[in-house]
Amino acid sequence: MIEEFLKKANILFENKEYEEVLKLIKNYPKNNHPSILYYSALINDKLKKKEKALKILNQLIENHPNFLEPFHLSANISEDLKKYDESEKILKEIIKKNSNDWKAIYNLARIKLHRNDNKEEALKEYKKALELNPKNYQILRAIAQIQLDTGLIDLAEETINKILLINNNNQYALNLLTLCYLNQLKLNEAEKISKKIIEYKKYNIEENIAHRNLILIQIYKDDYNQDLLLLKIKEFLTVFGNKEKITNKIEFKKKNKKIKIGFVSSDFRKHSINNVIHSLFLYKNKKKFEFCCYSSTNNEDKITDWYKKISNSWKNIIYLNDKKVSELIISDNIDILIFIGGLTGTNRYLLSTYKSAKKQISFHPASSSGIKELDYWITDSVLNPINIKEKISEKVIRMEHLFNFTKPENNYLPKINEPPMKKNNFISFSSFSNPMKLSLKSLELWLEVLKNFQGSKLYLKFFNFLDNRKIQNTIYNFLEKNSIQKERIIFINKKFKKTYLEYYNDIDIALDTFPYSGATTSFGAICMGVPVYTLTGKNYISRQSASVLTSAGLSDWIVHDKNDYIKTLKKLANLKKVSKLRLNLRKQVAESPLCNGVKFAKNFEDALEKIFYE
Repeated sequence: MIEEFLKKANILFENKEYEEVLKLIKNYPKNNHPSILYYSALINDKLKKKEKALKILNQLIENHPNFLEPFHLSANISEDLKKYDESEKILKEIIKKNSNDWKAIYNLARIKLHRNDNKEEALKEYKKALELNPKNYQILRAIAQIQLDTGLIDLAEETINKILLINNNNQYALNLLTLCYLNQLKLNEAEKISKKIIEYKKYNIEENIAHRNLILIQIYKDDYNQDLLLLKIKEFLTVFGNKEKITNKIEFKKKNKKIKIGFVSSDFRKHSINNVIHSLFLYKNKKKFEFCCYSSTNNEDKITDWYKKISNSWKNIIYLNDKKVSELIISDNIDILIFIGGLTGTNRYLLSTYKSAKKQISFHPASSSGIKELDYWITDSVLNPINIKEKISEKVIRMEHLFNFTKPENNYLPKINEPPMKKNNFISFSSFSNPMKLSLKSLELWLEVLKNFQGSKLYLKFFNFLDNRKIQNTIYNFLEKNSIQKERIIFINKKFKKTYLEYYNDIDIALDTFPYSGATTSFGAICMGVPVYTLTGKNYISRQSASVLTSAGLSDWIVHDKNDYIKTLKKLANLKKVSKLRLNLRKQVAESPLCNGVKFAKNFEDALEKIFYE
């Protein structure tokens, strides 16, 4: 009889007819049966009646302590309710009862990772779960993600290939493989994988990510072609843009007392974007503006908590589709909607196609959007010079300076030592940039530097992402083929036992990447007295470091012509100049517009007012 009931209930459950299942339970003569009570809790959870579900589960757990499914569901619901301590307690109880319960071990690792961001500890737990269930896709996926996040790129590739052996059409795994290839400087392979994902035409989130990756690859490429980039953006818009062709005609019910600004971003957290927008919120003119945040990520931290407190309104939009988010923004009566960060991460750039505010702005993208509903692009005259030849779909509004960082203070930063060239009798160059930016053109420029500066060395670091052999061999092979000895390339790893900024005391001059230049990395270098040498190119992202350096009063370290690269560097790279600069650079940076948050916020608000009244 119970089997017949469960069969009926399962059919209704699969059809999401949850209320009908509850009726079935109510009319069942023995509805206190453990399986039926569990089903009742499961349905109440689906109907968002989580506290009621927990009450049923607590009764089940008390009366049937060896029935483990209620424990699992109770742990999941407790997590949903952000009762993380309770969830961990339940999962540990399951493991105590059954040490081979892979699901409990997996979920415990996942919660600990979310709460403490201890990736190393979580990885150990995930591997325990994998030993118990070696072909489980969820566990393999979690392991691969951590390996990628922590720079274990070669190991991540091995794990991803295990997933693909189980299912070679797994789009999630293929997207992870794309990231592996990007980190291993294999742009062509990454491009092929992304194209393969799109060919499935499932029009799902994984294909959305693949389109984003194809756009990113175009930006990273040595032979940057804006026409091709805009074509990739157009393809993305065609597939995932506003399919309902809704362009909202904004009719506000009432005029706001203050100018109401909406910020859409996935980066209200520990992220390079936070460095730029922090001052906007900290020094906001409260008499004139209201700031409303629309966050498109669940990756939250203490910085997120700060934005939640300081903003006038905070809403998480991650589980809402673009149409629903647009309706929400319109109901909030937003005057100007700002899209931060372009197509990176989980940013909701395509939301702009719904035109949810009278004025819409692009802020810190990697290129022009090609989206006709995005009205303005806030930038500066270094990133977007007046005589620019790039195709731009937005109206350009130039601030005095686009980048802003927290003022460097001696109390919180390592002491700056003398330039190492003084005792070494050779120059120590460096790049501490993301390996995705280490293009062939970057290597060609650095090759010329090593050839022209006798005995010089090149130090490379980005967390531990450069510890993997495939990246190292790619760089070694290229330089050795061109008569540069392997010993002149130093990959900094954990054995050096210094903090990130302390490594700059071993560096004389930092070499920027090209064509994708740095920004936050460049700021870190100059705060440690190390000048950054950058070549600008024909696209926006090749001029990021130039913008940072100009704001810091270091325009001499910017070169605009590849043919002048070595000649200009030879004029700058001498002990006298480098020593003098190193001695005063941190103070110079602290006193520069780059670290004047008050002025930066005022300039930004002036730009907003100009846009508002146009």
